Amino acid sequence: MKIAETDIRIFRAKQLKVEFQPPPTVVEVEMFEGALTPSENDTDTPLSSIKVEVYFRGESRDEIRRNVSRFCALLQKGTPLTLDGYRDRFMGYMTSNTTTKTITGKRYRAEFEFSGYWFSDEVELNFNEVSEFSFDAEGTRDAPCIISMTALSFVEELKITGFSDEIIITNINRGETVVIDGEQGTVMVDGKNKFLDVTLWEFPFLTVGEKKTHNIVVSSDRMMVTIRYRPMWL
Repeated sequence: MKIAETDIRIFRAKQLKVEFQPPPTVVEVEMFEGALTPSENDTDTPLSSIKVEVYFRGESRDEIRRNVSRFCALLQKGTPLTLDGYRDRFMGYMTSNTTTKTITGKRYRAEFEFSGYWFSDEVELNFNEVSEFSFDAEGTRDAPCIISMTALSFVEELKITGFSDEIIITNINRGETVVIDGEQGTVMVDGKNKFLDVTLWEFPFLTVGEKKTHNIVVSSDRMMVTIRYRPMWL
């Protein structure tokens, strides 16, 4: 098991088991008077949850206590977890933790609970010098994406449609790369802020399920476009 990039073995710890629960989704419906079937409302998807049991060893209870403390110090904010036996990772937000001593003072069991979501390795899609392209988004949860656009010639105004709303970018010089980061909520050009030259109502994200197919239209074919995202799962 890893917490971000830290292998928990440095704390003399070992993952024992993982229990996971899907989101407690509730489909809201209303049965209007005289209707034969109920009417569905939009369904919000809450976070999933996992429970991880960890085994700590040490030469003394003080050593174990300190290692548990170091372990917990890495979980003071949302953190990606790499769990033994799972290919996808879990973006975890710790909700509770408990420790239980064993008969010997050199062994402790600890249980950590997290809410969050599963995600896969990053997917990268490249589209060069085309004004229209399509792709299907992977996953079962809508995911933010990062759009990188490199201009092959000066573009006074670039319009992009096919995401949740139209995106307009002005004044892109030849060779410049504009990055609209839906994860961080930033717009940069070659490392500098370009937000003032961009019109958008919300940062881009990819929908899944029945709306997994994305048909993107770019107003200029003098662009090299890259879309990156991490598929997210319930």
